[in-house]
Amino acid sequence: MLTKLTILGKSDAAITMIIDNLESCNLFPELIIVNNLHLPIEHTFDNPKFKYTIVEELTDRTTPVTLGVANAHTKLKTIKGFDISGLNFFNIINATSFISSTANLGKGLLINNFATIGAHAQIGNFVNISNRASINHHAVLEDFVSINPGVNLAGHVHVGRGTLIGIGATVSNGITIGKNSIIGAGSVVVRDIPDNVVAYGNPCKPMRENG
Repeated sequence: MLTKLTILGKSDAAITMIIDNLESCNLFPELIIVNNLHLPIEHTFDNPKFKYTIVEELTDRTTPVTLGVANAHTKLKTIKGFDISGLNFFNIINATSFISSTANLGKGLLINNFATIGAHAQIGNFVNISNRASINHHAVLEDFVSINPGVNLAGHVHVGRGTLIGIGATVSNGITIGKNSIIGAGSVVVRDIPDNVVAYGNPCKPMRENG
């Protein structure tokens, strides 16, 4: 039984998703939110079923841990702010999602409602997959990838470390998308996309460097 959960970093949207996903699984742990960047609360994430405390430093290294941010760049920045050695990262997976028994899941995942992960997919560490996104068979998502709502990745797609796929994008079978890139919302990706670019359109193509 999960009685306490430490959340590293504070994004109001990410913490809202974490709470919703925990509630879907009938899990109501005490939440310890480590706001090491001293970010203000701009949008409420209160839920009367949960108790939470906001602290500035990670002091308890024994409880399960997850990231409280969803953007790929912010996840990387948050991780660099902590000594994560020996921490027990917990996967937050909505009860309505479907994950094939042959999929391989990393740690520190955030998987939202009605997401699907197909057979033999490989999901790296600290990946978030938003609601109604579809990750099909043999797809590979490297660490820190962010998949936004309604994305459809066909079979054998490979997405590089730290890349973000925008809302409703479609990626055709066998495509490789490089690391640290951004695919714009609604894009249709039918050709490989290199590292470190912002790409969008139908067909999707690189438009500028992703600094």
